[in-house]
Amino acid sequence: MMIINSVIIVVLGYFSSGQISQFILKDSSFSNIIFYCFLISAFEALLVLPMSIARINSKPVLYTIINVSNLLLNLSLQLYFIYVLNSEFGFIFLAKFIAPAVIFVLCIPYVLKNIQFEIDFTEIKNILRFSFPMMLAMLMSMLLNSVDRFILADFVTKQEVAVYTIGYSIGSVTNAFILAPFTLAMNVIFWKKINDDNFTRFMTKSSTYLFTVMIFVSVIITFILPYAIKIFVKNDLLWSSMYIIPFILFSNCFLALFIFPSQDLYHKRKTHVIMYIVSVCLLFNVIANILLIKYFGIYAAAGVTVLSSLLMIIIAYKIVKGFTFTKFELAKIILLSFIFLINAYLSFQFQQENIYLDVIIKLLLIFLSILILYVFRFFEPVEKESIKGFFNKYLFRIFNKNT
Repeated sequence: MMIINSVIIVVLGYFSSGQISQFILKDSSFSNIIFYCFLISAFEALLVLPMSIARINSKPVLYTIINVSNLLLNLSLQLYFIYVLNSEFGFIFLAKFIAPAVIFVLCIPYVLKNIQFEIDFTEIKNILRFSFPMMLAMLMSMLLNSVDRFILADFVTKQEVAVYTIGYSIGSVTNAFILAPFTLAMNVIFWKKINDDNFTRFMTKSSTYLFTVMIFVSVIITFILPYAIKIFVKNDLLWSSMYIIPFILFSNCFLALFIFPSQDLYHKRKTHVIMYIVSVCLLFNVIANILLIKYFGIYAAAGVTVLSSLLMIIIAYKIVKGFTFTKFELAKIILLSFIFLINAYLSFQFQQENIYLDVIIKLLLIFLSILILYVFRFFEPVEKESIKGFFNKYLFRIFNKNT
């Protein structure tokens, strides 16, 4: 079914990319890049197939290799096209298409070994009714994640576009290592536990825990950026991308929450609503970027990315509020958001040249962040007991052995 969906996406893109380019960007010359977006969507969807098979076969290492290989090849190709070949802006999207296509082709023998082909037209009709809006939503999501580069190309230099693109790609690391595996797991767990008596609490706490992990991992990444980016990005002209990355990390934290209303809409078979939500956010993203980028450059694009993700989860939660299984703990989400913003600001504002002093300060900031959670009663009594049990069972035992 994924193959059929991908073929439909490619055919749809081939015949409509010109019209979409004219409608959104008022310029049909971008039709080839729009078509690349369709190809990206198609092969990203196909890549789910070997990843799902790896998950079913309980091969997390293979799953991780596929996911990370796609991310690294994508980033490497973008750098190669821009700085080695000095290619045009559209080659960024060509790279984003080539990466999943190459990885999928390499996975074809593994896929063929683990699947059987069978055609059932009745099931195909039902699946298309459910999945076609999701295909369109996926396509618009690709545009949502890429359209700011189109607009940036008209207002800023190629170097600034490259800085933003690198920052966006590195900032997406939490999606690859946390959000993508969690989404696949939740797609299975949701249906297994849906009839449990405490299912609503399970979904609520899952959303809070996921957001907490995303926030603290994002804080840690933000803290190590000044050192890591100088090691892994050799061109010092791109080092300023470290200021874009926290925006993308923060945006992905809100994007992670979208998993939960999405599950509610899957359950109600209202996948078309997801398509409408993404459409609204895409429209907002385009308008906001056009209005703001000419004044604030790449930082406007980064800020609009955060606002688009925030708008997405707000709209989705308002729609599913009457039948959702997840009651977001809004006070905790707001508190965690402030913790990230404060840490990100302090990380760059008070960065020390002495690396040891800088590390000590950042460790203290992490400790203070945890202390703030404790003071504001972020943890419930049962969670406090679990944390104490963890320290007693593992950390104290290690300390006692060493002494």
